[in-house]
Parts: sequence; structure tokens; C-alpha cells
Amino acid sequence: MSLASRMYHGETSFDFVGRRRLWFTISGLLVLISLVSLVVPGLNFGIDFKGGAVFRVQPTTTVTEAQVRAAVGPVAEVVQVTENNPVQVIVQTEELPPAEVTRIRATLAKLAGVESNGVSTETIGSKWGSTVSRKAFIALLVFLVVIVIYVSLRMEFKMAVAALVALLHDLIITAGIFALSRFEVTPATVIALLTILGYSLYDTVVVFDKVRENTGSLSAMSRTTYSQATNLAVNQTMMRSLNTSLASLLPILGLLVVGSYLLGAETLKDLALALFVGVAAGAYSSIFIAPPLVAMWKEKEPRYAQLRARVERLAAQGQGAERPERPERPERAERPVRGRRPAAQRPAAPRAEPELAPDPELAPDEELEDEVAETEPAAVAQAPARRQPPKPRPTQQRRKPSGRQQSRPAKRRRR
Repeated sequence: MSLASRMYHGETSFDFVGRRRLWFTISGLLVLISLVSLVVPGLNFGIDFKGGAVFRVQPTTTVTEAQVRAAVGPVAEVVQVTENNPVQVIVQTEELPPAEVTRIRATLAKLAGVESNGVSTETIGSKWGSTVSRKAFIALLVFLVVIVIYVSLRMEFKMAVAALVALLHDLIITAGIFALSRFEVTPATVIALLTILGYSLYDTVVVFDKVRENTGSLSAMSRTTYSQATNLAVNQTMMRSLNTSLASLLPILGLLVVGSYLLGAETLKDLALALFVGVAAGAYSSIFIAPPLVAMWKEKEPRYAQLRARVERLAAQGQGAERPERPERPERAERPVRGRRPAAQRPAAPRAEPELAPDPELAPDEELEDEVAETEPAAVAQAPARRQPPKPRPTQQRRKPSGRQQSRPAKRRRR
């Protein structure tokens, strides 16, 4: 039998809910580090959010990053020289006046050995970035409200809140990794973050549906607590969640490695990193965060608190001290058999007299006659009287059974 089958039938169980303090501690540390990284050093917003200009040129001669920075000056915030064929020089600056844009284009064209028209320029204002950020924030709020309403109607409000906490947990950790890795936050990153919510919510709802199924039959006389039923649900759905997450992570990993590093697609790099981190965090939160949080919250209700106290009391009685030995019953006096006297009141049996040697003077025939005469009365006295079988009644005299119940004396007489 496979491990997944043993976990589903409860033969092999991992205590996910019972170790919730450990999981909450790990998640708390990750969230704290992510929040600190969002302040110091902070997110590295791309040009789409903070505005600026991007210059791209394909040089005909060998150009290094140091030469580009020296030629453009301190206004160059990001300088990148790709190693692909053809080689491309990318320079990113903040918002510049038109005269400064013209100067940088001429400098790059001279350095790359091309004409001024060979340098492409893309200018983005800061208002566009603020508009995208505002719309993304509104979309996130609407999504969270819809999630709370749906899960509340489908299951219950406490599960909806736990799913919301798991979503925020995944988003904060993903944003913290972006801040620490210094990856640019682009519109592709925002799209990836919204996609993460779907993956994380799917795993959480699958686990909660099994929790609702296992805990729906709990009553005051059950021998299983809410936490134990929730832990069984997590074990039953863990392999499904892991298989789904792995099936999603492998293509994303291929997109991250092949698309961004081998093919040099920067947009794919931002998208793939956000998806990879978010899906992994969603698989973790759907097992280690959301179900233990619901179990801890539900067991504070009086109904499940009383059930837990009862189960713990029964467990303590079963594992407590050894049962007290039963006191030995006093020996019962021998009850006399009906119709017979007790052994103490019975008269002593007559002792058998010793046999006398036969008188040689008596004749053989007379001696044999005397022995037979003496033994016949004793044998007759000791032989039990045999009961004669009762005579069967004629068929005409048998009574038909009546519907009335026979009385006890009647039953005893018939027996």
C-alpha cells in the first residue's frame, strides 16, 4: 500500500495541526523578514511604475558597461550589456528633459558606432505607473472581498478569514523575496501576484472542503476532537496538494531558467520568479497555516471545547493508573441440594463388617445359598428406581394452544 493511501485511511498520520506553534513561528519569521525588506532596501520598481527613459542600441564594436556609464554620466540608473547575439546595450534613466534625452542618444550612438537613429528611446511618465498601481490595488481588494464572500457561503466565515490570512502570507513573502533579490517590479510582476492568489486559494479550498466533510459528523459523544478531524483531512489531501503544486512548479521553473537566463527575456524572468515563489508559498500555507488556524479558532467555541475536554478525559482514564483489583468474594457455604441433607447432618454410613472365613463344616450348596440370600436384599435396596415414561395422551385429548401467555407455575409443571 502506498504512502498516500495509508495517509488517506489514517494508518500513517503526521501531526500538522498539533505542531501549529512551530509552523506559526516559521511563518512569522518569514513574514517579519519580508516586511523589513520592504522598507530596507525596499522594492525595486521598474520604469513602468516610477517613470523614466530607456535607451537601446546594438553596437558594432565591443562596448563594456564601464564605458557606457562613463559616457552617459550619473543619470544612468541601470546599464546592461547583453551577451546574446546580437549584443544589445540598455540604459535606463529617470525622467529627463528633451534636451538631455537628445544628448544621451548622440553619446550612445557615437560609442556604439552607429547613427543617432539607431538608438531607440522609450519614455514613460510617472503618472502611468501610479495609475497601474492604483488599479492593481483595487483589483486585489475586489478579489479578496469576493473570496471572503464565496468561502463564507460555501463553507463558513472562519474558513474564509483563514484563507484570507493564507493569501496575505503568500503575497508578503513573495514581495519580500523580490525586495531581497532586487528584481524589478514590473506589470508582469503584478500579473504574477494576481495569479498567485488563484493557486493559493485553490489548495486552501480543497483542504477546507475535506475538513468540512470530516468535522460535519462530530457530536457531543464523539471520540475525536475538531483538531484531530482537521489533521486527518490535511493528511488525506496533502499528497493531492503536493502533486498539484509540483505539476505547476516544474513548468514555471523551466520558464524561469530557460526563458530568462538562456533566452535573455527579462519580462519572463520577473513573471516566472513571482509565480515560482507564490505557488511554493501557497502550497505551504494551505497545509501548515490555514487548517491549524481554523482548528485553533473553532476549538474556542463552547461546543468543541467541551468535546475536547471529554476526549482528553477519556484518554486520561484509559492511560491512567491501573484498575483496582476486585476484592475477593467470600467463599460461599455449600448450599444443600434440594431433597438432600448437608454432609455434616448426614448419618455416618455403617461400617462394613469384615468377611468371615467360610465354615468348613457347612456344605458347599448351603454356603452358596446363604451368600445369595444375603446379597439379594442389598442389591435390591441400592438399585435406583427407574421412572416409567409418561403415557402419551390420545390425540383427541390434546389442548390447542391459546394466545395467552402461560404462567410460571404452569411452565414449571410442564418442565
